[in-house]
Amino acid sequence: GKHSTFTYCCSKTVCNGCFHASYQRGMGDTCAFCRTPTPDSYAAALPLIQKRVEARDPVATQRLASAYYDGSLGLEQDVPRAIELWTEAARLGAFDAHYWLGIMYFDG
Repeated sequence: GKHSTFTYCCSKTVCNGCFHASYQRGMGDTCAFCRTPTPDSYAAALPLIQKRVEARDPVATQRLASAYYDGSLGLEQDVPRAIELWTEAARLGAFDAHYWLGIMYFDG
């Protein structure tokens, strides 16, 4: 969002004020929520997301689905895989995944 940032390490959305406060405390290169070192590239972020997906994290699963759909985070675009992941994320409780599945159904 405009005032927050998604963290790849723990799949939390952290407000920018919290990131600023952690930076002022000398923890600028770690997640403001879980204190994991912040990945410096999408290539470094992808294994963190995949680890959260393996732990059945609905938000991480939804984010990985979006990455497959967009072809972002260094992944090749793969719409069928995105739909599989959105379905799993929806089963796990990710509301955004329901939205994207609806869009896919509507668009055909």
